[in-house]
Amino acid sequence: MIFFEVKSQVYLYPDSLRQKLKTLEEKEQVLDLLRLAFYYAPENTDSALKYVNKAERISIKHLDTLGEVITYRIKGVVFYESNRPDSTIWYYRKGRALAEVAGQDLQIAHFENNIGMYYWNKGILTEALGHFYEAKKVYDLEENLYDKAMVSNNIGLIYQSLGDFEKALTYGVEAHDLRRAIQDSIDIMTSLGNLAFVYTELEEYDKSDSTLFESLKISDALDYDIEKSKSYSGLAGNLERQKKFDEAESLYLQAIALSKEFVNQSHLMNRYAELANLYLKTGRFDEAARVSELSLKISDSLQIRSANASALMTFAMSKIALQDQEQGYEALADYNRLTDSLFNAQKAVSLSEMEVLYETEKKEQLIALQEADLAKQKYINRMQLFLSAGGFVLIFLFGGLWYNRSRYQKQLDIQNIRAAEEKNKLKAVIEAEEKERSRIARELHDGLGQSLTAAKIFVGNLGKNPKSEEDEKFKEKSMGLLSKSIQEVRQISHNLMPKNFEGQGLIPALEEMEELINKTHQVDFRLNLSPLNLKLTKENQVHLYRIVQELVNNSLKHGAISQIELTVKEDEGTLRINYRDDGPGLSEGMLKNSTGIGWQNMTTRAGFLGGSIKLYPTNHGANLLVTVPNNP
Repeated sequence: MIFFEVKSQVYLYPDSLRQKLKTLEEKEQVLDLLRLAFYYAPENTDSALKYVNKAERISIKHLDTLGEVITYRIKGVVFYESNRPDSTIWYYRKGRALAEVAGQDLQIAHFENNIGMYYWNKGILTEALGHFYEAKKVYDLEENLYDKAMVSNNIGLIYQSLGDFEKALTYGVEAHDLRRAIQDSIDIMTSLGNLAFVYTELEEYDKSDSTLFESLKISDALDYDIEKSKSYSGLAGNLERQKKFDEAESLYLQAIALSKEFVNQSHLMNRYAELANLYLKTGRFDEAARVSELSLKISDSLQIRSANASALMTFAMSKIALQDQEQGYEALADYNRLTDSLFNAQKAVSLSEMEVLYETEKKEQLIALQEADLAKQKYINRMQLFLSAGGFVLIFLFGGLWYNRSRYQKQLDIQNIRAAEEKNKLKAVIEAEEKERSRIARELHDGLGQSLTAAKIFVGNLGKNPKSEEDEKFKEKSMGLLSKSIQEVRQISHNLMPKNFEGQGLIPALEEMEELINKTHQVDFRLNLSPLNLKLTKENQVHLYRIVQELVNNSLKHGAISQIELTVKEDEGTLRINYRDDGPGLSEGMLKNSTGIGWQNMTTRAGFLGGSIKLYPTNHGANLLVTVPNNP
């Protein structure tokens, strides 16, 4: 039985799955946890439940409906393998209901297949077949060959149990061919075993033997004892039909020895039943009764005696042959009751289908009568509607006018807000320009103006005492002041527009800024540039330069800094300029409460470029990111 969507080979490597889980976030762990649970289901119920319960908690926590649905399905599998049929069907039905609410058709099909297996195990074959066909309807529309092979295999097995071996062969071959296409070794073995049984029933023993030996070859390579046990059983059955009883007994005993190691005792139950039937045929009635009783004890413990009717018949016949009439006839009566109940259960399914058909036809007749009554009622309603339509039209008109007026007022409010924002932006730009004019005026008056005035005084004193020591001092001071004035003019000019900007643009201007600041030996300026293809116009590059300049000037003016780091790179059509320094730092509160206009000026320029400035909180220093689209 295969219940999960992934190839069986995955389950041979639980260690790799556990390692993978360590690399995944919690919400991504659900499917791999379920794969581990599925792997451990036949071998270690506690481990399987540990993984499936963890998957359930995670899927519920993260509202993962699909994960929760699959969790119920795998939990049902775990309980099936641990021989707890009531819990099995409870989780299957709960999961199917959730899948139906969520509209997950594929998951509904998976549950139909699982529920079919449950009824098959109960011996209610027609009910099982109905669920398998429901699953097949969905799987036929899917591309997943694995699911198609699984359900075709199950339908083939039902026809085996019903004795329709031609249909069993058709579906068995279909399943086998699909599994060959996906190269699923374990399931190929399963299909080979099923086909071998059909060939045996069709008395094609050579085909059956060759098929079983092929299955054994694969099971030996994979060390897969479940299919090896089935292959031994199939070969023994062929030998038994050819009356090679000693060889058949030897193979049955080998199959039983392997089956005793399996957690799922239904395998051992079937092997005991097969050996008991061999002993009955060969007149070894004591051994037949003993072994069939072992088989019946297992089926009773698993609550599936209905799936073990052959062992019950073998036990009854053996006891009768041993002159133990009381136990023999009691077992025979149990067998008759069992087969009658199975017949009635399957008959109930057919009757149920007829009742559904009857109820459907009855509903259709009621619907036809209701439609006739509805047509009459519509005419009456139409007249009433005509009379009240005028009132509704007036209400609609007044409602429409009110709605349009409210909508117009809302649009007007939005326009006013946008106009106020644009006004504030314009005000910030004008104030920034006025501030820049005032700064330049101060520099010209306080710096350059005073230097030139002093130079004028010294030049005026030249020639009063030619070639005297005093005259030489006036000349020297005059030259020094003129040189200083020239330097100040260059500095003011650079602040207005770097000399490299006009011809080459933003990047050379930033490199020039780095060079000038580092020449002061006061601050270590580090400019990190990635390969760029600037598409901004020169005008927009100036805006970007002014933002950087404002950040640098603010740090130099207000912060006791020793280092500035500026990183410029492009990421998917966006320019990113990251500014850092080791000063006292900034916070959003400081900027919002600041009376200066530098921050507003920068954000306005960034907004004009379609970008933004983000301040990152740090324990020390400033850290800002300027992002703008890299387009004209």
